[in-house]
Amino acid sequence: MVFYAYISETRDDNTWRIVMAFADSSTADEWWRAISGSNNSLLADIRRVTPEMYIHNAAVFNVYNFFIDTRITDISQKFKGRLILTLQNDRGGRGINIFPKQRVTDLVSGNWFYIRSSVDPEMYWHYETKGGYPRISVSRTGRSLFCVTATNVPSRTVMIGSDTVKLSMWSAGNVVIDSEGLLTNGVQAQWSFTFGDLAAGRFVPTDSGLLFDNIDNDGPKRPGWELVN
Repeated sequence: MVFYAYISETRDDNTWRIVMAFADSSTADEWWRAISGSNNSLLADIRRVTPEMYIHNAAVFNVYNFFIDTRITDISQKFKGRLILTLQNDRGGRGINIFPKQRVTDLVSGNWFYIRSSVDPEMYWHYETKGGYPRISVSRTGRSLFCVTATNVPSRTVMIGSDTVKLSMWSAGNVVIDSEGLLTNGVQAQWSFTFGDLAAGRFVPTDSGLLFDNIDNDGPKRPGWELVN
């Protein structure tokens, strides 16, 4: 789904106000990682305020020229066909495009999230102990918070699909895979996976990594998970 964000001029909030339309929110996060991770000093004054709001200093680099400035083609070419930039009226023109309400999660490494089904938003990951055996199940009645940390980038970085991530739980420690292939907590080597595989449902070696708690038509019929606050 198309994801929108504003970018505002830092010097006067009057000119060079732009709406950025990304192919989806993941593309927006990839764009920001490319900008913030670049060694090109032209991009140093671009800042991310929230997932839907950025600022730039057009005197240093005008984001409106993102696709035509040959000094940054190593970055801009990766986003052709996935990003549209629309210049808005100056403040005196009074008009500005209002984009629709969007469901967005700020995917910052080290933050705490609920993990829910992207197919059925009433289904959440839930840590529980039944019969003395701890496990992570999928439930409609319970939910647990998980800390999601990318291991290949600095702390507080916005996560993208290619990152390697690990999970931990409040007071229950690291998320691991036990000898039966189920997700639980433990002290053995911490389980990690590629962040993009969470959305695709490919984060565990088998389809039985999660237990579905009294939910009909479970397992591989309901792939795909997302992080929410």
